[in-house]
Amino acid sequence: MSTLHRGMSVEEFDNGYFYAADLKAFAREIGITVGNFRKMELEDLIRQFLRTGKVPDRKPVMPRKTGQARDKLKSDTVVTNYVDDRETKAFLLELVHAEASGLGRKSGQWYWLNDWRRKKQEARARFTYGDLAGHLRELMQTEGRLPQIPSARMNNFITDFRADPANAGIPRKDVLKAWNWLKAQPGPKTYAEYRRLTSPETPDGPG
Repeated sequence: MSTLHRGMSVEEFDNGYFYAADLKAFAREIGITVGNFRKMELEDLIRQFLRTGKVPDRKPVMPRKTGQARDKLKSDTVVTNYVDDRETKAFLLELVHAEASGLGRKSGQWYWLNDWRRKKQEARARFTYGDLAGHLRELMQTEGRLPQIPSARMNNFITDFRADPANAGIPRKDVLKAWNWLKAQPGPKTYAEYRRLTSPETPDGPG
């Protein structure tokens, strides 16, 4: 498995697999303020550093101000001090179901809602909990699956592996074995790449 270092190329970085703890440690080493950046965001910042040799000046935007009370959960409250917990999620779902009762949940809905919120906060946009609920309703009403979470490569691999009829009945331990094998290979960490590497034309598969 590749080791993070200042002189690596972007291609080498993309072909490796690095845990969040390792990315945070390396980011701090090169001068990036880690804060509450997600794994995907840290990967983008590290790519920028490897490409330019300069530390990105982007700073994390916290969801709430230190020492201040959480927002009152009302539809017209402007989002200022957001707390991502069960109480907030239950309130947002209550607003959603008031407009669309019986609407089912979507895998990934909270990730993409938080992604939308974080971008709004980073842009210093004014929006309310009613706006959050409206966006959540749109996500829940999306036809088909929501986009895969970019940084959750293992979960995406397992989902795509399971969706392939050729893998019906394969136990989870063997799915994880396939993932761990792929993780150690250079190149993309996707099920499509796994299929390519394990095709009959590729002799060095996991066996």
